[in-house]
Amino acid sequence: QESGKVHGIIGYIPQDDLLMEDLTVYQNLFYNSKLGLGNLNDTEIDLLVEQLLESLGLLAIKDLKVGDPLNKMVSGGQRKRLNIALELIRKPAVLFVDEPTSGLSSLDSENVMDLLKQLSLAGKLVFVVIHQPSSDIFKLFDKLMLLDTGGFPIYYGNPSDAIIYFKKRANFAAADESECETCGNVNPEQIFSIIESKVFNEFGQSTADRKITPIEWNRFYEEIRLPNVNSKADNNPDYQGEYKKPSRLRQLKVFFTRDVLSKLKNTQYLLINFLEAPILAVILAYFLKFYHSGGDYIFRDNINVPAYIFMCVIVSLFMGLTVSAEEIIRDRKILKREEFLDLSRGSYLFSKILVLLLISAVQTFSFVLIGNTIFEINGMYTDYWVILFTVSCFGNMMGLNISASFNSAVTIYILIPFLIIPQIILSGVMVKFENLNPNVTSQTKVPLIGEIMASRWAFEALAVNQYKNNEYTKHLFDVEKEISEIVYRKDFWLVKMNDKLDSLNKGLLQKDQLALLENEVSKAALLYPKLPTASLLVSPAYTVPVSQPAYATTKKFLGELRKHFIEGYKVNSTQKDAIIKKLASANSDPEYLNQ
Repeated sequence: QESGKVHGIIGYIPQDDLLMEDLTVYQNLFYNSKLGLGNLNDTEIDLLVEQLLESLGLLAIKDLKVGDPLNKMVSGGQRKRLNIALELIRKPAVLFVDEPTSGLSSLDSENVMDLLKQLSLAGKLVFVVIHQPSSDIFKLFDKLMLLDTGGFPIYYGNPSDAIIYFKKRANFAAADESECETCGNVNPEQIFSIIESKVFNEFGQSTADRKITPIEWNRFYEEIRLPNVNSKADNNPDYQGEYKKPSRLRQLKVFFTRDVLSKLKNTQYLLINFLEAPILAVILAYFLKFYHSGGDYIFRDNINVPAYIFMCVIVSLFMGLTVSAEEIIRDRKILKREEFLDLSRGSYLFSKILVLLLISAVQTFSFVLIGNTIFEINGMYTDYWVILFTVSCFGNMMGLNISASFNSAVTIYILIPFLIIPQIILSGVMVKFENLNPNVTSQTKVPLIGEIMASRWAFEALAVNQYKNNEYTKHLFDVEKEISEIVYRKDFWLVKMNDKLDSLNKGLLQKDQLALLENEVSKAALLYPKLPTASLLVSPAYTVPVSQPAYATTKKFLGELRKHFIEGYKVNSTQKDAIIKKLASANSDPEYLNQ
């Protein structure tokens, strides 16, 4: 509950090198400092970073990229010192160090331990977890604490005295000697050999049982352990070292800048992500560009337009998903270090979202520019980009969620098909909703599972917009819509109404069909009130069989409607022809009308 009081007091250096591998030595330390020294400006932080790099012997390599363990740009010892520098820049009072010599040469190990010793001499309290230290490293420690199996403390005190203590407890010969008389070296391994010495059976073979169990060693320790002594040192709970958490906005800026720089330094990442979209656009547009047998390409006759639109949606979703799938899991080690600073998780996530939106914007822009140009979709670049960008953003959010939910990149990439395939088969494009399994669909409406598919909404938006707002059809849409409505009313609706009226006259109409006829005739009378007989049929009341006056009036009304629709069709057709002629004269390109 009071963890906030120790922010800045405690520093932690993990065993693994938790570094931004695509950034330089200087950038790693600089941006880490900006997250921990919010009260300083960039100039002051730069000065502190330069001084610390110089004191740690890293100034000469400050502009080298850190690299990963398989492609090292700096040595293991330099990486370890940089790890230490990331904590030292905040000047914590207490420093916990986990396996600082792991994987290092003997020389690098001694250099790192000498650095930690200097910190302790400067007043830092340094806790080091270490296995198999050399004699020289062992002698650097002021105090040694040993924990046996099960977490039992079995020794705390002078490191050299530990050998004498355990030799005496185990009744070894020359128990008062802790060092080699000839070379003066200490053998720390001797301590572990004594602690874990096994019982021998009657055949002289070692058994799995220890001579002295962890509980017994702990009991010996408790017998000689000194009582706690209150320290007279000034223990100020408000001590914060140099740590000052920056504002959330400043954290957002640092996270964003650091992430962008890291990606810009990764040449392979840039090539894959920014060449992916143009290459896929070329493949998709080229193969779906349908030509007639004569070799002429006319866009309006291309039967692959729906397929092209749908694949644009799927490609955008795929790019958005793959570019974000590893974002958080890749930073997991860095986040482990930075969670110690109580930084804003929201600032980190928003920075990731902003970076991904920027990448997706560039990807979808290049995809639309190249794909639509090859496919000859003219004048709709912005429309396509906006819709495909939103689809890619949706993919970004899905990718971030699975990246935060799983701890293995392999698992994440196995999951991607499970996210993409439903978007394909449940979009209503490849398979109509009414043709899906009856358990998941309906014959009268779009099933819920289809309503939540982003691919469905994106395809509908592109398809409708492509037809309604392209440079040619947008001038004709209203008049063609009117013509379509008239054709439906004249050739389908009127035929059905006449059939139902004749059935009513013969007494063959059912009650539900009678209600349908009454409803449709009433609505038509309200829609077309200027027709002579419309006022007589606003609220018709038919009986079975229908009265002759009612039958005659309705029949006449339907005949008047037919004449009205025929006249309306002629008027709108004439208007459409006029618009086409105007467009043709305004555009000198004879291919304009083929768009």
